[in-house]
Amino acid sequence: MSEHNVDLKPTPGDRFTTFLKRKDIRETLAWAAFYTAGFVVLGGVFYTKWMPISLSTDMKSIERLMVIFTWISAPVCGLVLSIATYTFRHGTRGDVPPEDGPPIRTNFLGVASFGAMAGILCLTAVVYGLIEMNSASEAAAKDAPSALIVEVTGSQWVWSFNYPAQGVSSNELMLPKGQPVIFKIHSVDVNHSFWPVQLGIKADANHFQTTSVTTTPNKLGRLDVKCAELCGLYHAYMETEGAVVEPADFNNWVTQNGGHSA
Repeated sequence: MSEHNVDLKPTPGDRFTTFLKRKDIRETLAWAAFYTAGFVVLGGVFYTKWMPISLSTDMKSIERLMVIFTWISAPVCGLVLSIATYTFRHGTRGDVPPEDGPPIRTNFLGVASFGAMAGILCLTAVVYGLIEMNSASEAAAKDAPSALIVEVTGSQWVWSFNYPAQGVSSNELMLPKGQPVIFKIHSVDVNHSFWPVQLGIKADANHFQTTSVTTTPNKLGRLDVKCAELCGLYHAYMETEGAVVEPADFNNWVTQNGGHSA
């Protein structure tokens, strides 16, 4: 029986091993690991320090969301930056452009790997976002019966707040610590966007329509209220202040402004 030499095509595992042995791939992956680790540290350590002070459950959720989404996107950002770094370090200089390499679209392993990684990370982000959104909706429905109602009115270029149960109106946003709050927001002219920064919520203030949003202040501190939608000439000056205070201090503030405790 004669022996025949058969040339077998390399298996996907063989191609992957050969791929990883390439010098350019090893350097690119090293840069990718470096950038990914940097983004992980950036999101986990520094983001929460750079963001506004958290005075509500929603702001704490926003902090957590920013950290998780940074971690999810870190591998993709790291890979893109590593390719750019390798290209910058080893790019051809001079007037003669280099010969084109093989197109990436014909590399099934590369396209499939990057697509699978990006797809998994995007799916993780979507699922996590939906879970957070459902949790916030459930909490809002549960807290509604005991919530403090605050009617928010936006006008060029002033915010005003009405507390119907207490019979008080003010240009300052005062809230008691620990009590859920329902903001009922509308505008008397153009569209605005109600943004109490430290509470981690933001909602449109529209003409002829009322928007509702719920949160629970859980820490004492100063509030900065801004407009987050371009609303005219003095948009940048459409801001006011307020505070999250102890319930007893809130009741005293209501009484001092001619209202009554609910």
